[in-house]
Order: sequence, then C-alpha cells, then structure tokens
Amino acid sequence: MSTVFDAHGHLFPPLAEDRGFTKARLAEHQYHVRFHRQGIRRTRDDTRISEPLLMGERDGISWLPDVNFRIGKFGRVEFTHEGEDYYIQWMSPVLQDMSSPPELVVRQMDYAGVDRAVIQHDRVYGHLDDFLAECLRKYPDRFTILAQVDEWIGGQPDQLARLRHEVEDLGFSGLYFSTGGFLHDDFKSNINDVALEPLWKLVEELGIPIHWYAARLKRDQMGTYMAELAEMTEWATNHPGIPSVLTHGLNNISTNMGKPDRFTVLPEMVALLQKPGWHVELMLHLMYADAEFPPYAPELETVMETLVNEVGADRLLWGSDSPACDRTLTCKQSMLLFQTRCPFLTDEQRAAILGDNLARLYPAK
Repeated sequence: MSTVFDAHGHLFPPLAEDRGFTKARLAEHQYHVRFHRQGIRRTRDDTRISEPLLMGERDGISWLPDVNFRIGKFGRVEFTHEGEDYYIQWMSPVLQDMSSPPELVVRQMDYAGVDRAVIQHDRVYGHLDDFLAECLRKYPDRFTILAQVDEWIGGQPDQLARLRHEVEDLGFSGLYFSTGGFLHDDFKSNINDVALEPLWKLVEELGIPIHWYAARLKRDQMGTYMAELAEMTEWATNHPGIPSVLTHGLNNISTNMGKPDRFTVLPEMVALLQKPGWHVELMLHLMYADAEFPPYAPELETVMETLVNEVGADRLLWGSDSPACDRTLTCKQSMLLFQTRCPFLTDEQRAAILGDNLARLYPAK
C-alpha cells in the first residue's frame, strides 16, 4: 500500500520565546527574508515598499542592517527602519502565536490524507533538539525528524557529538544542512571545505541522508544558486555513498520571475540529480506562488514532464512546506499537481512522487 509522505514540514514552539540562541537565530532569520517574495509592508498604512530595506551593504552577517528585527504575531516578522515600523507576512495570519505544535500538525495531516512528514530542522526556528525529540516521542509513526548542526563549524567535535546524540539518542533520521548557515562566517565556508570532512564521515557512518537547502541568498541570486548547484555536484562526486535530497527545489522558478527562461529545468540541476542517491523536493506551488492557482498552471506540468523525462520519477519528492504553504494554498491542495494533473504520469509514478520514493529513504519502523 502506498504511503503519502510529505518531504517538507515544520514543528516549532512560539518563535517569540527566548529559548537561547535568540540573537543569532534572529540575525539568520533577518538575512533569510531579505528577498522574500511576500515583500515588505509599512505597518501604519499597509503599503508595500519597493526599497530593499533589509539588503545591507554586502552579503553576510557583518553587514546586516540594525533594524530591531523581531518576531511578531499572526504570521508576521517585524522591524523598524529610521523610526518607521515594517513587517513581512512570512507565514499565514492563522499562526497567531507563531507556533506549529505537533497536535495541530497531526490533525492537519489527517485532514489532508498525509501519513508521514519529514520535519526540516532549520535554525530560523531555533535549536530544537529537545522540542523535536518530544514531538517524535508523542508521534513516532507520523514524524521523521532531521538533525541540525551549525554548518559553518559542522566538522568540529562539539557539532559531531551533537549530531551523534540527535541520531543515536533522540531518534532523528537524517541531517538538515542549510548553506545559509555560512552567513555566520560571512560565507567564507563551503560544503567542499576539508574542515567539514569529519561531518561527512560521521553522516556516512550513521547511515543517514542529508537534506540540503541552497540558501546563501546573495545579491546575485541566480548566479549564487548556479554556483551552489555546481558545488553540490562536486560534493556528490566525492561522496557517492550518502543519499541526498535537494530541498525547496528549482529555486530558479521563483528567482527568475518575469523572465522568459523562468520555467527551464536547468542542465546543472539535471546533472546533480543524475548523481547516485540524489533526489529533489518539489514545492512548485511556492516557487510559482504568483500564479492564480499553482497546481493548475500548465507551466508546472511542463516542468514536471521535463523532470520525469530527464531524471526519472524515482528522484522526485512532493513537499508542502507546511505551514508556510498556507499563504498560497493548503497542504491538501499542494498535492493536486501530482494527484490529478500531469496526464503523462502513471499511477505508479504519482504514488512514488507523493510518498513511496521518500518511504524508501525512510522505511517505516
């Protein structure tokens, strides 16, 4: 029997709470949203602002503008620039206290018909080892939790000990690795640095996959993304024994908004996905969130047909990015592209994309 398995979910406590690491977490969050497609709005009149107020003089933590960036309520992150308050509608307004508790997520999964979900452990939500371990204890059959390290120092002994603890003691099943973490050393680090080799050796020893987020998000967004794909291809060549998932997937669709090549499946992406053990998460509904109703967009069907023909349906994983997807559509609607659209897909391919591929990476225990 097929499993509906979401490759991209989130669990987190109220984000305004001080659970330690708050200053660094907010700095990374501020950098993470500086190009956010939701845009910046002035609080007093809700006017959308075109000026890139969060840009900073250069790319890196050393150049973040001092704007009292903070967590608001109802899905907002907020900041103050020259005495004026602004916000970004980062999540849906239904997140009243900016939390995603496990009880709510399980009920949402039940409603959408989702059996299991991978929980991505991004640092913008905090160091959530203990919180996520408790979620896993409550719902061991529903959640597959990814471990976290501080990427820019990921090969150091304390990070290796943390990863081993997360996997062997807390029961986490994979590693979430965001290159956005390199923000903390102003992007001096690279996934192919020799300093990270101890981390890759431990990952291989533990027998866990890596879920990668290409998240440097520099000014030259497309050039940066292309460079990251090349670096990951080099890494994959040197580490063929580690299964990997490129999360978020096909960032060029959101970055190249309005350009004629927006819906191109990049040759560099195809080359990466043809490496042994590599997969890509498809959250195409958020890459094309400006469409009237993304699952019915013919452009996305063309993207899907190219991916199936070039890399095979067995490399493709549906991901909702819940609860962030609620800004655009529901988790249930995010599956429609693969359930009822794309007439070239066989029933077996639909089932594979919606969960069976991911279930091979993470068999039910």
